[in-house]
Amino acid sequence: MAVVKLGGSIISDKKKDFSYRGESVASLARAILSSGERTVVVHGGGAFGHPLAKRYHLSSRSASHSPEGVSETRRAMFDLNARICDSMTAEGLHPYTFSPFPLLTAAGTKGRKWLEQIVSAGLTPVTFGDVVHEDAGFRILSGDTIALLLSRSLRAARCVFVMDVDGILGPDGSVLREIDRRSAARLELSSSGDATGGIALKVREALKIASGGTEVAFVSGFNPHEFSKALKGLDFHGTIVKVPSLD
Repeated sequence: MAVVKLGGSIISDKKKDFSYRGESVASLARAILSSGERTVVVHGGGAFGHPLAKRYHLSSRSASHSPEGVSETRRAMFDLNARICDSMTAEGLHPYTFSPFPLLTAAGTKGRKWLEQIVSAGLTPVTFGDVVHEDAGFRILSGDTIALLLSRSLRAARCVFVMDVDGILGPDGSVLREIDRRSAARLELSSSGDATGGIALKVREALKIASGGTEVAFVSGFNPHEFSKALKGLDFHGTIVKVPSLD
């Protein structure tokens, strides 16, 4: 099983509120279909979720008590999810949308069997970053964190983070072929201006995923051929996360 995290920057133009990159999603859907890989998809909020989260001060780092903000943000995420599923369906996939809540309440073996049954039925499970309730209020559950939970629950063979750039960039702007904990700690990764922690959170979660034995890749979604190679575990242009397994 493979987990694919579609970043908000590849499914939308974050500079234009509620913009949708339908052709990008369609090309990635074609790559998933042709790969033959058993795949679970997670997508971010991009130009749909983040503007509203910022407006209502919702984040993954602190709790909010804005019922209006929670409602509007979730509605925007379901709108985006519907568009992504429409694009996937048009390319021959059969998306099965699920809220991350079933994953959280059916963790471990039960959650894994539930998702495996959906995939075995010929469907592609699709979930997304969401607003969840906790004792202190509401906070955003990032799609990157969901990718971590899914990878652990499924014991995924690989997890592919799809971005609008070719991979994790070094100080000189070039793509790093590999990163590990030590090299990641030396990078100045931005978390500002993003309700869910930006690239810094992606790298932190990727390191955790890799420590469980899952292959982790960062690749551009604007190059579906390279994405396809990363999804199939072949050599690709992008960044590989190298972390010794803790198991």
